[in-house]
Order: sequence, then C-alpha cells, then structure tokens
Amino acid sequence: MISRAERVAKIIEQRSAYLPKKIATVEKELQARASALYNLENHREALLQNNVNLQIWEPIKAINFADIQQRISSELLVLSKLRTRFSRNSLNIGVMGLMGQGKSTLLKSLSGLSDREIPAYEGAACTAVRSVVCNQEGAIEVKVVLHSEKTFLEEVILPYYKSLKLQPEPRTLDEFAQTSLPDQMPTGATDEAVYKHLRSDYFQNLEKYRHLIVPEIEPQQKVVPVEEVAEYVRQERNTQGELITFKHLAVREVNIFCHFKNPDVGKIALVDIPGLGDSKLGDETVMLETLGTAVDVVLFITRPDPQRYQWRKVDTDIYDIAAQELNNLAGRAFMVINHSQRTQNMNACQALKDTLQLKVVSCEIADCSNPDDANQVFNRILNYLADHILEIDEEYARQSQERILKIQQDINLIIQSARKVFSGTDSNLSRVIDDKYDELFGTDRYGWWREITIAFQELRLEFAKRCQLPSHSLESSIEKVYKDCKENAGILTANKPEEDIEVQIIGSNPMKAYGDYRDLLRTLLSDRFSNLDEGLKETTEEVKARIAEILITLGRLDIFSQSLAGAEFIKAFRELLEQEHSDLKRLQLGLQIIDSFELSYSSLIEPQIYQHLVALSNIQLPNDESQETTLKVGPATKADLILNALQIDYDRTVAKIKAALEELTYQPSIAAYARIEKFIDNIIYHEEAQKDWKKFLRRVRAKVWAEEIGKLEQEQQIQQDWLNIVKGLEEANLVETVQFLT
Repeated sequence: MISRAERVAKIIEQRSAYLPKKIATVEKELQARASALYNLENHREALLQNNVNLQIWEPIKAINFADIQQRISSELLVLSKLRTRFSRNSLNIGVMGLMGQGKSTLLKSLSGLSDREIPAYEGAACTAVRSVVCNQEGAIEVKVVLHSEKTFLEEVILPYYKSLKLQPEPRTLDEFAQTSLPDQMPTGATDEAVYKHLRSDYFQNLEKYRHLIVPEIEPQQKVVPVEEVAEYVRQERNTQGELITFKHLAVREVNIFCHFKNPDVGKIALVDIPGLGDSKLGDETVMLETLGTAVDVVLFITRPDPQRYQWRKVDTDIYDIAAQELNNLAGRAFMVINHSQRTQNMNACQALKDTLQLKVVSCEIADCSNPDDANQVFNRILNYLADHILEIDEEYARQSQERILKIQQDINLIIQSARKVFSGTDSNLSRVIDDKYDELFGTDRYGWWREITIAFQELRLEFAKRCQLPSHSLESSIEKVYKDCKENAGILTANKPEEDIEVQIIGSNPMKAYGDYRDLLRTLLSDRFSNLDEGLKETTEEVKARIAEILITLGRLDIFSQSLAGAEFIKAFRELLEQEHSDLKRLQLGLQIIDSFELSYSSLIEPQIYQHLVALSNIQLPNDESQETTLKVGPATKADLILNALQIDYDRTVAKIKAALEELTYQPSIAAYARIEKFIDNIIYHEEAQKDWKKFLRRVRAKVWAEEIGKLEQEQQIQQDWLNIVKGLEEANLVETVQFLT
C-alpha cells in the first residue's frame, strides 16, 4: 500500500509538473490584454478631450473599461498565488492564532524541536518572526532570511509612518536614523502602543541590529548554527517592557529543516504565522502574504481561559482575514482548542467546541504540549491533505479558469462595441478624401491646376515684354558705379595730386611714375565695376521671388515648418523633391532650373570691362594701332603733364566702359525670360508635368488643403488608429492562450 509520504510526494509532483509554467504564460497573456485595454482606453480619453467627431461621443463613452481592468488585476493576483503555491516542493500547514495560545508549543510537539529553536514562554509574544519548519531527514539546519534595506523600510518601518501619519517618510536607513520622531505620544491607546513599538523598539535600537540588514534590494539568506537560532527569533523584554534582544528586528523569516517524529509525514512544512495582538504593525500583511502563497491548509489554535471562556470577535476576525486569502476556507481550516493541564481548562475547551460557529473541516480538543495529542491532530490533517488537497486546488484553479474565460468573453464584447464606434460616420473616408482631392486639384478648366497654369502664363508674358526693355537694376547699378568712378578717382581726386606725383618722380623717374599711376587707376576701375554684380543678383532674386510667390500663394505650398520665401523657398522645395520624392523627375528638373539661375558678373560684364581697361595697362600689343598714346614721357616730363595725361586716360576709359555696358542692359531681362520660359516648359507644359504635380500634391495634400483634406485625413487616422488598437486587443484575446487547465 502506498504510504502517506509517497502520496504527498505524488501530489507535489502533479501540482508542479506543468501548472506553474502554464499559469505564468496565462499571467503574461492577461497582462497583454490589460495593456491593450489601457491603450484603447487612453486613446478613447484622448478622443474625448480633443472633441473629435461628436457623433462618436456616446458610443465611445459607453465602453466600460474599469470593471474589466479590475477583474484582470484581481485574477492576476489569484494566478500569482496559484503559481507560487503550485511551485512549492512541500505541502504547507499554516498555524495561526493570537499570541500565547500555544502555537510554538504545538510546533515543537510536532517537529521535535526544542525551546532553543522555537522559544515559548508564558504571557508574552516570544517568537517575533515568521517561521517555516520543514520535514527533512538529517541534522537540524536553520536558514535565516535577513531584511534588505528596501524590504525593511517598506515592510516594517513605513507601515508605522503611514498608520501614525508621520512625515517625511524615510527613503533610506540613514534618513530613518537621523529622523526626528515627536516626543509627544499620539492620543489613543492603540496609536500609543504602535508608536512605542516604532520609537522604543526599532528607532532607539537601530544601531544594535542595523549591521544585519543587507544593503541589497533583495533579502539575503544566512545559515546559522542551531544554538544561535533563538537569538534571531526570540524577543525578550525586561520588567519595564524594554527589549533586551535585537537581532529579530532585522529578520524577515526563519526556515528550519528537521526530521519530524511522525514516521509518515513526507514533504510537509509547518508555517508559524505571526500572531496578532501586540501592536506590532506588519503582522497582518505578513499573514495575508503567507496565507495566499505559503500554506495549503490552516490550523487555528485557541486556548480558553478556564474562568472566562467564549468565542470572541478577535477569533472571527482572524478567521475572516484568512478567508480573504484562502479560497474555500471551510475546506481548508482546522481548529485545535488547546487543553492546558496547568490551567485545568477542559470545561472551557468543551464549551468552545460545542458553540463553534466558524466553518472548519474539524475541531479537536488537544493538549498541544503533548506530542501524542498533537500528532493525532496532525495525522488527521495529513490524511485530509493527501485525500483532498488536489481536489480543492483543482476546484480553485477551475474557478479562476472560468473567471478568466468570462473575462475573455467580456473583452470580446468590448471589441464588438469598439468596432461599432465609427459606424454612424462615413466609414469609407479614403474614397471621400480621394474624391475631394481630385476635385481640388482640378483640370485645365477649374481648380488648382488651372489657377497655377494661368499664373505662370501671366508671369511668362510679363517677362517676355521685359525683353524689349533694359534692366532697370543693371542700369541703376551702372549709373551708381559711374558716379563713384568720377567722384573717387584715386590720384585724380586727391587733395594735392601734383605734389604726390612729384614725390613719385623724385623717387624713381617720370616714365615709371606715369606707368605706376596708370596701373593704379586700372585696378581702381576694376574694383569699382565689380560692384555691378549686385545689380545682376537683383534680377535673379526677383525671378525666384516671383515664382516662389506663385507657388506659395496660388499653389498653397507653404508646407515647410519655418516660413520661407524667394530663393530660400525655391532651394528648400528643390531639396524636398530630391530627398523625399526622387521619382518626380520633371518637377525636380524645373526647380533645379530656377534654383541654379545666376547672372554672373565674370561671364557677362567682366569681358566688356577688361577689353577697355587694357588701354590703361602698360602693355603694347603687337600691331595694335588703335591704342592711343596720350603722353610720351621723357626724363624732363613734369608732374602737371602726367596728371593731365592720367585724367585724359581715365575719362576716356570710363566713357568707353560705360558705353559698352549700356549695350548689355537688355541681357538680364532676356536671360530672366529665357529661364522662366524653360522653367514653365518643364513644370507646366511638359507631358509629365501634370502627372508629377498630381503625385506630389496627393502626398502633401493634408498640408496643402488643411481645412478641406487635412481634417478628413486626421479623422481617417483617428479611425485607423482606433481600429488598429482594437485589432491588437482582438489578437491578444485568443481564448486558447488563457486556458491552463485541460
């Protein structure tokens, strides 16, 4: 016949073989659903805040996300507890009750441990931390789990601060050590007792146990000798109620491994759940955490007073706390009424048993200090575990599975409602937008294309007429330079030119002085006439500005984030086409023609100037009979003659250059017309032009026609985003992904 220990081992194997992994997968799937629901809800809130399409307000507001999210959160907690419970390598019995009821005594009777491992004294809460006693062959082994700084603050200290409403809450141990707790006690007996625990136990004694708290985020496990166990679990106080032991303040849990006296136990652990009633905060949190994950059944212990005995509210409170975390508590709870030989309380025990109204599997009267009595109760619990725990756990898991499947079905209802949100609007916005675009772009008879075509035809005609007129900007520049040449003629307009020339003659000779001054005048004229480049730039800038104006205003192409005009707009538009619309070759070529349009001084004007400046050089070209000689300079030539000759040379050269340049004043207008003609041929009249424009404008139509199309595309994007999120939720909500039971 299979032993009970073998049956327990088989149960553990069945629970841990596949369920923890499958449950972990379902947890991820539920979290994915929660995330998708939050995404959809956030999108819903954004739509409502932006007042987008008032037709969708009612159907979109009607979707209830709060309930489903709360149910998912609750079920995730259940799954986490199930996964932790099913992952354990032991079946655990929680021992629960108020302090001083005999929990430690019962644990010793069942495990064979002594006061050095599980201290127990009359009249006080002696064990101060949660202890887990595991059945294991071999010598006794003890592992103490020490708090990390993080868990110590979060699980021990902060509950006091929150309960007493103390500020500021410490974020580190150093902050806690340096805090200034109020000297005055809070009002009320309960708060006063709680405050005493914080101040007298944890705060004033911090340096006596702080060295045990590990700085890491996670708690740390430490193996300790058996003879030292009591130092970590026992709390002792002097006659004034002051602590005289301190290590337990840094301990989160103690795990004791020993061989139980009962011969047929197997992988069983006894969990000593901290008692209530000593104003030590955190016990209820530890209790709930323990019940939810660390125990399979719970054994309540109470020891009635022989004189004043009845079930108290605190007994039902503890039971209710357990019921919050343990499903089907009636199928998991046992009651032991502790018969004390010392206090002769048998009548009280029997009276409590007869009047018990709490739902438990069984209620037994037993002397917890008597190993035989204790093991009789233990055997009943062990047999019950072996016979029923799988059934109980499977029922609990099945209930969770059914709730999850209901969540999956309700999410499908949300998906159906979400898909209908835009049913009252025009759902085929793509068609509407395309039709609107075709209408706005137009044809040769109406719309954008007609307007832009007419505008460029008018521009073309205007510049064609200008070809018959000289360039005003170049004419103006020529007059300005000519005036400057007359007023600032170097040596010719100096204060005492003859004296300056005389100095040059003395320093060299008349011939060299004359030649040097001719060179200076030639260089001066070259610099002056180079300023004509500005007049040419005015023409090119005007052409680019006029074209940019048409594209920006009538063409509605003010599509750049910064406000651009003229040549800057042309350049930016050209770069946009080249970088993002490389397929629109005809538009690219047209913009390149205008962007590169320049009238160069060096090519147009400079040759005309230098053919006359050569007369001021000292170079005699071969067979050049046209070069006039103003003065034949000899050793005795005076300064006044040289000055007069220089004036004649200078005036004659300036006049010739001016006359030559006046013949060029028609060239900028002709060049501008030619460039505009070539531009328009490429972007309007070429057979590919309209097709390129239609492609480009379709791509930027939301910017070009923000009111007419931009809003429609925004609404279309809103619909598409909403439907994409709904689709994501639908894809995450496959029923097969949340089934962990076969």
